[in-house]
Amino acid sequence: MSRRPLAPTVVFDLDGTLVDTVADMATALDCALTPYGCAPTTSEEAASMMGDGLSGFFWKVLVAKRLDLSAEDAALVYQQFLAAYRRMPVSGSRAYPGIRELVEEIRDCGAHTAVCTNKVEDIAMEILRRLDLVSLFDAIVGHVGDRPKKPDPLTLIEAIGHAGGRRERAIMIGDTGADVGAAIAAGIPAILVSYGYSHVPTHALRTYVHVDSVDELRDAVLRFMAAGDRRVRSQVYR
Repeated sequence: MSRRPLAPTVVFDLDGTLVDTVADMATALDCALTPYGCAPTTSEEAASMMGDGLSGFFWKVLVAKRLDLSAEDAALVYQQFLAAYRRMPVSGSRAYPGIRELVEEIRDCGAHTAVCTNKVEDIAMEILRRLDLVSLFDAIVGHVGDRPKKPDPLTLIEAIGHAGGRRERAIMIGDTGADVGAAIAAGIPAILVSYGYSHVPTHALRTYVHVDSVDELRDAVLRFMAAGDRRVRSQVYR
C-alpha cells in the first residue's frame, strides 16, 4: 500500500511578511515616550529597528533616541509601550495586498499554515484577529515568557508541530536574518521577502529563495508545495 504524501507546512513571519505593522508600533512607542519630549518616530526609523521582537525594538529605540533611563524607568516605559500597543494594535496596520488570497490558496491546496513571530504572542494574535486573518492559520507561536526568539529554531519547530506538520515538509517565509537563521538551524528551506523590514539588503542574507512581491512569493511557495520529494525540493531551492 502506498503511503499518503505528507502535507506541506508553510510558516510565515508576521511583521514585514504578512502584515505592515510599523506605523502602529511607532505610534505606541511615541505615546509611551511623551513625557521625555522625544521627536516623533518615523515609520522609516521604526522599520530599521524591527526583527527582534517588541523588547528588542524598544531597546534599540532608546539607544537611537539617546534616552538615559534607569533600569526601573526603562522597564516602566516598556510596559507603557506594550499597554499603548495593546489598545490600538491595528489602527494603521494592514495585511500586504494579496497575502490573504495567498494563504487561502495554499490552504485550499492542502497545506498546513502557521505564524512564527518574535512579537509578544497575545499582541500577534490580536493583530491577526482584528484583521480577520487568525482563522487562516493552524498555529500562531510568538514570544511568551522565556521562550527563545528567532533565530533560535525552537519557536519555528513548535509552530510546525502545533500546525500538524513535519520539518521534512516545511518552509519558513520571512523578511529578516532572524527568520533565515531559524530556518537554517531547524534544517528547513526559507523564502525571504524584500518588501519587509530587513535593515540590510535581503539578497545579502543566506537563504534559498528571494522574492520582491507577493506574486513572486506565491510562485515560490507553489513550487515548494509541488516539489514533494526532498531531493527534488533541494534542487529547486538552491
